[in-house]
Amino acid sequence: MNGFNKFFNRPLVYRILALFFAILLFGYVNIDRINSTRQATSSSTTMLANKSRTLNVPLQINADTDKYFITGYPEKVKINIEGPSALVTATANTQNFKIMANLEKLGVGKHTVRLRQEGLNKELGYRIVPSKITVNIQVKATKRFPIQVSFNKANLAQGYTSGDPELSQSTAVVTGSKAEIAAIDSVVANVNTQNNITTDISQQTALQALDKNGNTVNALLDPETVKVTIPVMRPTKKVPINLQQTGTGDSDKTYHLSSDVHSVTLTGAQSSLDKISSLDLDVSLTDVDRTTTKTVTVPTSSGITAVPSTVAVKITVSDAGSSSTEDASSTDSSTAATNSSSSNSTSASSDSGSSSSSSSNN
Repeated sequence: MNGFNKFFNRPLVYRILALFFAILLFGYVNIDRINSTRQATSSSTTMLANKSRTLNVPLQINADTDKYFITGYPEKVKINIEGPSALVTATANTQNFKIMANLEKLGVGKHTVRLRQEGLNKELGYRIVPSKITVNIQVKATKRFPIQVSFNKANLAQGYTSGDPELSQSTAVVTGSKAEIAAIDSVVANVNTQNNITTDISQQTALQALDKNGNTVNALLDPETVKVTIPVMRPTKKVPINLQQTGTGDSDKTYHLSSDVHSVTLTGAQSSLDKISSLDLDVSLTDVDRTTTKTVTVPTSSGITAVPSTVAVKITVSDAGSSSTEDASSTDSSTAATNSSSSNSTSASSDSGSSSSSSSNN
């Protein structure tokens, strides 16, 4: 025990302990600075380290595009760049360089051209993929074509038909090689439709330039799309009406039929409308002994509707042998001629003229 005390009582031991605690205190105070130095060193090492990255960039074509139509080249190409990490990152973010194909000294025909870059930092290595492209250079031509609309009418619901299409633009300008433009037969807007269409069709539709065999021609269209509106409705038809007297009136009276409406509009399947050229309206004279007006329903077959659906018919009654009989007979002759002419027409417009018929029950 005395030896242990003698050891710690030596001045050298105290000096060693003091130095040890001083080192610990120094380390505790400067630990943050040491860590910052390590991070800075690590960051510097990262910035100086090499890095590679692959970018997709637009391909620029140097050529007389007013004179030539050029096809075969991709819109974008890949470039792999390699170099200092910070420089690679900055280049990827800014993309302040170009990949080009120089065609300025080339004429008509197919050519293989090596791609080159412009604007990359000299410290960067690079590789363009593909390194070469094959282009087809042809004399340029431009022509304007009317736009045709195509859609499957079989998709219309039963009993419906379509009207004339309406377009946001009626023509399109097509640009391409002279040979391709000469091969174009039509510019078409193909409208896609579902089954059982009962309402108007309205959609933005892409245009296609087609040859006479229906194959797509490689050309540029302006505009590329148009808005197409196709009215869809049930078929309609205007037909004349003929007033027909039915029933037995007073034998001492003369009856004359007239109406301000002499045609109606029918709606229904086209096959049913094609069978109708006129409509007979039966007006009963039974129990009619004085001038009156009757509302008569327009007769229609199943699936056919009429507008108007009813017609007001005036029944003029006069005593047989009176002066009015001659007037009625004269009117009847004129109306009969009119109805005979109308019955040979498949449609007529509604106007202020009247349909009339007269008879005497003598």
